[in-house]
This record gives sequence, C-alpha cells and structure tokens, in this order.
Amino acid sequence: MNQSDQVALVTGGAKGIGRGIVQYLAQQGWRVVFCDTDTQVGEELAQAGSGQLKFVPTDVAREPDVERLLQATLEWGGRLDAVINNAGIANPETGPIENLSLEDWQRRLDVNLTGPFLVTKHAVPHLKKSRGAIVNMASTRALQSEPDTEAYAATKGGLSR
Repeated sequence: MNQSDQVALVTGGAKGIGRGIVQYLAQQGWRVVFCDTDTQVGEELAQAGSGQLKFVPTDVAREPDVERLLQATLEWGGRLDAVINNAGIANPETGPIENLSLEDWQRRLDVNLTGPFLVTKHAVPHLKKSRGAIVNMASTRALQSEPDTEAYAATKGGLSR
C-alpha cells in the first residue's frame, strides 16, 4: 500500500514532539489527523499541510471528544492505519507532593493515562480492519522519577506497563 493511502491519528499534535510527528508523517506521504486543545496553533498547522492534514480540537480526557475525533478521522480519511498517543501534560514538575492538589493530580491522570485508553478503545475496531498499529508515548520518568514529578511519573509508568 502506498503511504499516501494511509491515515494516521496523532494526539497532542499541534506542538512539541507531536507536531514533529505530524510533520514527519506528512513528509512521508501519510494523511494525518491530529488533535490538541490549542485550537489556534492546530488550525495554523493544518492550513500549512497542503490538504494532507486535518485538525480536530479535542480534549482526550473526554470520551465524547474522542468519539467525535474518531468519527472525523474516518469521515475525512476513510480508514485508520496508525494511532500515536502523544497528548499529555508535559510539564512533569508539580512541586512537593504535599502541595499537589487532587485536581492537578486527577487532570494529569485524565490526560496522560485515561486519554490514551479512550483513544485506543475507540480506534481498535478500525485498526483491526487495516491491521494498523498504536504507539504510546511514555517517558524515562516511567522508570525513574525525580522529586516533585510524582504525578507525571505515575501516569507515564501506568502507560508503559
């Protein structure tokens, strides 16, 4: 199969590592759907994609958003061949654990761990049809934490296990 016939979905694709993945896949000829919570940056990247990129504003921690993301992917691309679960709250430092609010802890769990679960859950039926693949982006913090990064390390550890 020609790569121009293949469709990838990249979460957290507007900035940082995700943006690099989106651009690389597009350079290799893939059609790429990507999501992010930063609508402005996502739309700018999609407009620069010469029709190979589609942006869908999404909070991966919300199942209705993820369902909408998969529906938009299939409507635009007609298929799904790869998922890269990259979205995450990337700033690992939260300060001393005794000062970490339950709300901040929960948000990291929701985005960094529940998000990949939800995307995978809704993507698997389509990936089975195409014999596609899933890549979950973790971190070295999954195996070795540092002070004040407990929430981030816990989510990346959960994702890599």
